[in-house]
Amino acid sequence: MPNTYTDFVDPFIGVDNGGNCLPGPYLPLSIARPGPDTLPPHRTTGYRSNSPIIRFSQNHVSGTGGYGRYGNIGLTPFSGAPTTYLAAYEPEDETASVGYYRVRLMPQNILAELTSTARVAVYRFTFPENSEANILLDAGAVVQVKGEPGIEQAISIGGFVEIISENEVIGRADCKGGWGHSYPYSVYFYAYFESLFQSRLVANANTISYKTGTHGPDSKAILNFGKKREVVVKIGISYQSIANARESVPRETAGKSFYVIKAAAAATWEKVLQKIRVTGGTHDQKKLFYTSFYRLLCMPSDLGIDDENPLWRSGVRHFTDYYTLWDSVRNANSLISLFAPELETDLLNCLLDIADHIGWLPDAWIAGHSAQVQGGSSADILLSEAALKGLQGIDYPKALNQMRKNNEQESPDPFLFGRYLKDYRDLGFVSTDVINCVSRHIEYTYQDWCIARLAELLGQSQIAAQYFNSAEKIWNLWRDDLKCFAPKTPDGNWINPFDPFKPVRTDYWNDPFYYEGTGHEWSLCALHVIPQLIERHGGRAAFVQHLDQFFESYMYGWKEMILHTPYLYHYANRPDKSAQRVRELIRMKYHPTRTGLPDNEDMGSHSAFYMCSTIGLYPVMGQDIYLLSAPFFERVEIELGNPTRQLTIEAPHAGEDMPFVSEAFIDGKPLTRCWLHHGEIANGATLNFKLASKAARQ
Repeated sequence: MPNTYTDFVDPFIGVDNGGNCLPGPYLPLSIARPGPDTLPPHRTTGYRSNSPIIRFSQNHVSGTGGYGRYGNIGLTPFSGAPTTYLAAYEPEDETASVGYYRVRLMPQNILAELTSTARVAVYRFTFPENSEANILLDAGAVVQVKGEPGIEQAISIGGFVEIISENEVIGRADCKGGWGHSYPYSVYFYAYFESLFQSRLVANANTISYKTGTHGPDSKAILNFGKKREVVVKIGISYQSIANARESVPRETAGKSFYVIKAAAAATWEKVLQKIRVTGGTHDQKKLFYTSFYRLLCMPSDLGIDDENPLWRSGVRHFTDYYTLWDSVRNANSLISLFAPELETDLLNCLLDIADHIGWLPDAWIAGHSAQVQGGSSADILLSEAALKGLQGIDYPKALNQMRKNNEQESPDPFLFGRYLKDYRDLGFVSTDVINCVSRHIEYTYQDWCIARLAELLGQSQIAAQYFNSAEKIWNLWRDDLKCFAPKTPDGNWINPFDPFKPVRTDYWNDPFYYEGTGHEWSLCALHVIPQLIERHGGRAAFVQHLDQFFESYMYGWKEMILHTPYLYHYANRPDKSAQRVRELIRMKYHPTRTGLPDNEDMGSHSAFYMCSTIGLYPVMGQDIYLLSAPFFERVEIELGNPTRQLTIEAPHAGEDMPFVSEAFIDGKPLTRCWLHHGEIANGATLNFKLASKAARQ
């Protein structure tokens, strides 16, 4: 039986079937995220189960969709004569745990073991006795998902490797392409080998030589260690300089063996995971819970204060690989705000710092550049939510000005930042001239409402009134005959025929009307007008009936933007129906297996859905509200930023046969509603739930 929280983490959960989670080791928000890369075309992580392994690389995304990115600075161990042409290995005896990945590479029978620190990937390769031990280091390595090279598909466009001593190699990888934008980026590295080279070569696309260095795309080094049984290599990576990469290795690994580093990684995660302690529940529920927690803190990458940001120095903690806010805004940021409010503050201050330098709040920030906006500016939602929850240390007047800019100034490139503003401003709706027009319109109006909430909180009543009024534009695309928000042409005519039950395109991220969804799915995403939406459906009973039909017939896919939808029964005073739907969806969609996620993990959104649903506390994005339901666990203890403040959730009879809340108490006082304000629990509280096997009569 597991004795620690890390024992419940299985890094293989969700690696396949579109979950695209990274099986290799990483620390919370680390830069180094090493892992195995299998034969292309790759998944976005570079990995798929039971596929031949071609190398190990040092930085990966996890849980993302779209096209690949990173997978840079490749390492491949091999026996025999030096070469750059290596056959892929069949994986055997593959295992992984927190801070550790291991595989045996066949038929050469080389054991590869991986661990990591924040900025250093560490390898231990064990070769068969009496065989030549070699490592191919490839500065041109990239994860390659199908697409146009240099645009969707990442490619190597330059770089170099240089052998600077008998056990050190430095270099740089210049790459281009991947999801979000096609601007080039560079990764710097320093590789320290604990064994001396017996011989070494360098190579590029055209030549192999005995020189100490080479440059250009796909630069490589071929390093021989003679008949060395064990080769340990530590690779520091940086997005700023070789000097930074080099300094990280002694700072984070000096005098530490592979297994000491591995143990330290596990200890780091143990300290983090114990911030939310669950008791009770099944073994599989705990396994999913703590693996979800582990996924939640994979990205973005923490570049620190000025030491790793390649673009500017501002004294602000910088992060990259917000991949993307459009996903994490749904619930992940809200959960982080609860157990790590200081981290959420830093994440938001980084967004404001980016806006200071590029002029706009990003919706995605990847490899030093603003990336594809999938809806509007999710930062608007997060900044308003932070203010409503009382997060300290954020310049909210500055935030309001940046948020207003999204509504008041046309973006020079709305694909990368800002809005497609012209129609929304002049017509009062986003027309079919804009891709994903209806879903963008819904998001723009909700973001305007969030701007109004922040202005109201700051005492700017006229601005608040202006933006509350703008948020009412939501109804300009309401089709009462279809009970959904629907597309209009620029001249104000409805699109006919129109099907609200399925996308127009199979690649529904390119759908003309809705991003990754359908009319009926997106029509449940207008979170600022749920009471009015209920009225337009004919009242509570009719809305409940609509939700029933939605889950039984209308729901097209289980995507991040509709993760809140089973909780909408709360608004019709039927939290019992929410409980039924949530448990049904969790049984159907989430499993402790390699194919155990229903879709891309998406920067914590599916992880947070599982975590928040099983503790019985589900956040509403952009607001300070939590919707309550029956926990899966008998007891949950959450540190609220530090150990002196704790939220305790008690449900003594929690279990599969007790899905309904019959009574609830906060700090011993009866709670007569099925929701809470953040302020009621932010300084510590105890929630007690009495559960039942049957719902109370409605």
